[in-house]
Amino acid sequence: MIDSKYLWNIEEAEEEKAVQLAEQLKISLPLAKLLWKRKITTQGQFDKFFHPEKYQSYDPFLFAEMDVAVARIKQAIELEQQILVYGDYDADGVTSIAVLMKTLRHLGANADFYIPNRFTEGYGPNVAAFDMAKKQGIDLIITVDNGIAALEVMTHAKEIGLDVIVTDHHEPREVMPEAVAVIHPKHPNSAYPFDELAGVGVAYKLSHALLGEEPKELLDLVAVGTVADLVSLTDENRLLVQLGLRQLREGANIGLGVLAKKASLKLEEATEETIGFGLAPRLNAIGRLGPADPAADLLLTEDPEEALFLAEEIDDANKERKQIVVDTTKLAMEAIEAKDNLGKVLVVSGEGWNTGILGIVASKLVSVYSRPAIVLGIDSVTGIAKGSGRSIESFHLYQALDKHRDLMTAFGGHPMAAGLTLPAENLAELELKLQEEASLLAEEDFRPALKIEERINLADVTVSFIAQLEKLAPFGMDNPKPIFLLEGMHLKGTKRIGADKTHLKTMLEAKESDATLDAIGFGVGDLVEKISPSADVDVVGELSINEWNNIKKPQLRMMDVRIPHWQLFDVRSKTEWSRILQEKVDSRTYICFEERTAATLSNQNHILVDSDFKANIQTEELVFADIPANIDLIEEIVREIKPARIFVHFDAAEGNQIPAIPDRKAFAELYSLIKKFQPFPLEKYTPRLMQKFGWNKEQIDFMSNVFFDLEFAKMESGQIIVNQVVGKRNLDESLVYQQKVAEITTRKKLLYSNYSELHSWMKSMMETSIYPNAEELENGN
Repeated sequence: MIDSKYLWNIEEAEEEKAVQLAEQLKISLPLAKLLWKRKITTQGQFDKFFHPEKYQSYDPFLFAEMDVAVARIKQAIELEQQILVYGDYDADGVTSIAVLMKTLRHLGANADFYIPNRFTEGYGPNVAAFDMAKKQGIDLIITVDNGIAALEVMTHAKEIGLDVIVTDHHEPREVMPEAVAVIHPKHPNSAYPFDELAGVGVAYKLSHALLGEEPKELLDLVAVGTVADLVSLTDENRLLVQLGLRQLREGANIGLGVLAKKASLKLEEATEETIGFGLAPRLNAIGRLGPADPAADLLLTEDPEEALFLAEEIDDANKERKQIVVDTTKLAMEAIEAKDNLGKVLVVSGEGWNTGILGIVASKLVSVYSRPAIVLGIDSVTGIAKGSGRSIESFHLYQALDKHRDLMTAFGGHPMAAGLTLPAENLAELELKLQEEASLLAEEDFRPALKIEERINLADVTVSFIAQLEKLAPFGMDNPKPIFLLEGMHLKGTKRIGADKTHLKTMLEAKESDATLDAIGFGVGDLVEKISPSADVDVVGELSINEWNNIKKPQLRMMDVRIPHWQLFDVRSKTEWSRILQEKVDSRTYICFEERTAATLSNQNHILVDSDFKANIQTEELVFADIPANIDLIEEIVREIKPARIFVHFDAAEGNQIPAIPDRKAFAELYSLIKKFQPFPLEKYTPRLMQKFGWNKEQIDFMSNVFFDLEFAKMESGQIIVNQVVGKRNLDESLVYQQKVAEITTRKKLLYSNYSELHSWMKSMMETSIYPNAEELENGN
């Protein structure tokens, strides 16, 4: 038995409606089910979803105050006033800067950009930066990807006579900032039909409005910022990213092209994953360690040599960032584990922690502990704590923090993520308040969930079906990559792979057909030893097409597994026995029937069982280390405990040979010698008997004991004397003989039965109320 790591949530499509949709759109039923869940239920929605080239994005003047913003910017250009684009240090921020700066330069504006330093200024507008801009002669500031929450700073700008246009997409506060214009999808007076644009999307709409037409050559930048910021990939965002990916493949921004080459990314095959796992982390990295200007410079340059220099600087920063994340995550987990009570919200801090990478650390803590996590670095000089938070679906982090804004000096974010700054002395109170906010969460809220698209039959997993799935891309928020459930699979050829053997490779087989499917699981190599050959495994994962030597095959990326039944593991080989002895499993109990075996397992949780089994054992894993004299003991133990996993060793790895029972001729020869040379000194003659007849000492002692048991002879003063025997007696009348036969029969069955026979025997004890006797094992029943 293996419990799934995640809670599996399966949203079943309504069969009747899916069938109707399939007929209406003339598509397959599986595809219809996928679209129905994505609310693609009309021909128009279908056409827009799959054919973006037929559609235009929304009119930018549907934004409230867009006309005011355009008029003020054009006035500044006409009067040759200085414009400052005030950005942010993440990938969404720097792409927003690049989009608007390229537009302004095209229009002949006197424009430059400014990115606040994450470490000295923090996120968003600040009074000092605005004062400096005013002193340097800046007439107009345009914020991109920030500014909506900076009410006090905007009021200050107005007081010093500095015009500001705010473009942002973050959660607005109860009132709009005092600015010349506020361009925001959620502006209360806006008629814009889509409110999930990224910061770069809003900047693009402003550029569109300024130019009078879409600057489609900038859509690769829009795609990068949109995917990087994890906004909803539906509606207009889907359109922008689809077209942006096409631009990325066919005519990418010079800086992006050089950065992709440095990262060994093939832009001609670019997908949303190229952005999410390749370009975006690098653009983010430079601002996590210091000033983010090089990232914006890279996206703005037209000089290939400058682009190469900047790309190398950014790539090096990304490598450094990765190591800092590893080190800080380790420290954060140590601090969490040291707490007496984990709590429902994790708040952890440390002096000198690099605040630029704490969002990544928080994400890792959420992944490990399935709890909202806030990670902060404390400046030992100022006593100020800065950091980031990440959350789980059941906990709205922004709302929870917003209720206690008075404890913080700066704060902003989304339901699932936030950035915050506060005096370190307020940390304890903030943690207490957040624990109170999370107090109503139930235990199941903390179990990470996987949204599973459909149950699917292995026979239905084909290259053509997966090709249909890939048309649903780009995948992201609100359009997740489909995850499928395959039930009752058998795994074949399962093995560890990778340099550190932490990954898994296997083949899924279906019981009801000859269908197979290659599968790979990253970071789950430990499952190789936890899945038995007979297990019926439920597997969830993502489907893809693997192409090798021009041969295309379906492949599954395993994300989670479960086995809903008990399992049997054969560890009779020396290698397997050594492996499990090295494992430390609290829920594992070793059953020993001999004292010598128990002595070798002194550092393991073990029980020595004599002829009667009376122990009250509760354990998930049961290991039979050696062999009992009576096989019924094994049956009794299994029936009583019914463990989730059974391991059978039976002393096999120690070279435990099965002795042969001497035949009747051997008994006759020994008896004849005893009778002829009585009184017979057995110990003295044993070496000579072993040499002459090839018997071993155990066989000689056994035959002698049978003679004693049948009263053919007796031992006096170390010598055997033959008794006067009246009548003949058969050897099998001897209890000693019967016990030896039973022992050898048991050993043969336990040591030489194949896995299938052992499994069938154990199954009869685990799953039925009628238990077989030892003879049934021999027949594999």
